[in-house]
Amino acid sequence: MRIEWLAFSAVLLLGAPSLAEEAAEAPDPLLGCWTHVYDAAHLNKHPGQKVTAMTLAIGTREPAGDSDPGKYLAKVTAKMRNAGDTYSNLGGARCSVVGDRLSCVTDGFFVGQFSLEPAAKNMKLALHDTEHIALVPGVDLEAFVVLSSDNPEHALFLLQPAPATACGARAAAQP
Repeated sequence: MRIEWLAFSAVLLLGAPSLAEEAAEAPDPLLGCWTHVYDAAHLNKHPGQKVTAMTLAIGTREPAGDSDPGKYLAKVTAKMRNAGDTYSNLGGARCSVVGDRLSCVTDGFFVGQFSLEPAAKNMKLALHDTEHIALVPGVDLEAFVVLSSDNPEHALFLLQPAPATACGARAAAQP
């Protein structure tokens, strides 16, 4: 009986490091690339929706201190109706974990706030209450678009997982 107990203990002790290694190597489910391209049928049913396509890249960032919280950086790009340019949240948004979601803030001239909420393998970009996000086409800062929950068509975007290449070079370089 004592030999069986020693063998069982050895298995537990030898197996523990490999379990810890697996946990340490597990990818962060909040990092990645998600996208959604709305088809013509959807856009015809939702004439108030400006967004025709949206892509979200979440990477890591190094906070500069206590006044710069958030270990995640969210970059949002979108295509808009009747516009050829790609719109984005310049510089991305810094995001912090709050419960089961990310709370994201954009700084500078285009201050905003939004939530990123995991939904199985998908990611929801949600605009609650007074939250909003400003998206700018390239360098034309005067042609920005603000998405907010004031327009119910922009309160929630369900994005599906996409290869890192869909989010550009920055996302492709993420671990």
